[in-house]
Amino acid sequence: MVPWYGYLYMAVLGLLVFAGIIEELKKPGGKLYALGTFISLIILLAFVVGSFITEIGATIGLFGIPLLLIAVVYDLYLSNLNLIVGSKHFGEPLEEVKTRMDLMTASIIVAPGYLAGITVIYRAVTSS
Repeated sequence: MVPWYGYLYMAVLGLLVFAGIIEELKKPGGKLYALGTFISLIILLAFVVGSFITEIGATIGLFGIPLLLIAVVYDLYLSNLNLIVGSKHFGEPLEEVKTRMDLMTASIIVAPGYLAGITVIYRAVTSS
């Protein structure tokens, strides 16, 4: 059974991700990024649930390695690029102070999901 703080984390993460998806959908060409963000959310939610419910974690098993890599690489990709379509610097790295603060905040929010993924993978490796 997932404890209350697991549900709380998933609710906060879900709300923040859906707010981000809505913002992405407002931008031209943001549908692909919104889809990737949603997939990243599903991966993190699976890891959180799998870390508390061992049967689900065992089902994810070693498949968690590519899932974790996909989520991390995608999140890092989005966090460091200017994704404003039509911008003179589209696709280039951002170096604003606000962007660094956004990156730090986002990293703190998704870190428990990544740790849950590492937990699921560790259990899969040690049980093999």
